[in-house]
Amino acid sequence: MPNDIQETKSIPSSNNNKNTVKVNNNFNLTINLGDSLNLLALIGGIYVIRTLTKRNKQQKHKQEKM
Repeated sequence: MPNDIQETKSIPSSNNNKNTVKVNNNFNLTINLGDSLNLLALIGGIYVIRTLTKRNKQQKHKQEKM
């Protein structure tokens, strides 16, 4: 029976595999002055509404005690 196994001859060669990976990580943060003013107005409005409701509750509670 003849051998069917083929021999592979390795030829010395130089492999110039250059894997170049370029990564561009750009992070942009833009803050608009109008947005911050709207946010401050919203927070201020919530604060004012809370203080007014607390005052009304305290006044009603004092009137009930009398």
